[in-house]
Amino acid sequence: MLEIWLPMTLLFVTATVAAIAARRKLDRCLKYFNREPVLILMQSGKWLWGRFITYPKAMELVFEMPEKDESGHKKASYVLYSPEVDGIKKILQPPPKAGTKEHERWKKEIQRIANPSLLRRSRRWIWNVFNTLRDAISQSLGMVIGTMKKSTPMGKVAGADKRAGDIGNTLLGTVPNAYEPVLEKYLSKQVIVEMLEDGEVVEFAGLLQEYSGKYLLLRNVAYVPDIDTGTPLPDRFDIIFPRNKALVRHCVAQV
Repeated sequence: MLEIWLPMTLLFVTATVAAIAARRKLDRCLKYFNREPVLILMQSGKWLWGRFITYPKAMELVFEMPEKDESGHKKASYVLYSPEVDGIKKILQPPPKAGTKEHERWKKEIQRIANPSLLRRSRRWIWNVFNTLRDAISQSLGMVIGTMKKSTPMGKVAGADKRAGDIGNTLLGTVPNAYEPVLEKYLSKQVIVEMLEDGEVVEFAGLLQEYSGKYLLLRNVAYVPDIDTGTPLPDRFDIIFPRNKALVRHCVAQV
């Protein structure tokens, strides 16, 4: 009896862990802006702003001071679902107000990103090695599951091996794998990103902190948004660019 219940319990626990991991998986660029005030420019030209909350398949903007609209409703948030997320042109996070302690911490953080420590470089190297070996790890999991199927009564359960394989792929999928050698080379360096706006190529220069399969995260970018939020805005932002609308074209030479 133990021979069948032990593998099934293992399968159940692994499935639970996989489900939790999938639900908590956040894009590694978007998570830097999580719960921070942002401005979002949509492809249509519409601006949205509020406190940003990211989810695996959606985004939410929470308004600081909700006001009644024409319908008489006091809307406190705005939710963007998957199809609408694809229509985002850029996400801007203003730095803390100059002269504050928060602004000094922000500047120090920029310096740390531009000069990564040995520990940070080592973690990145290990992460890249894992991504390189991802397929081999996936095949190894398949072999272990196949052996378990043959040597235990678990193999008699219809679809058990397929379900176990799906769980293994889900667990592996929670670790980002958008590895690109050229972007790895440009991490922590000043780069120039190109975007096509109104039929013209526009350049944005900033410090490349991170990238994912969908986004690029640049820090300290000179930019003046054409928007009136009712409060003065800085002339520099940390910006997330969708990779289907922007690309890293140049590395800036150090003077």
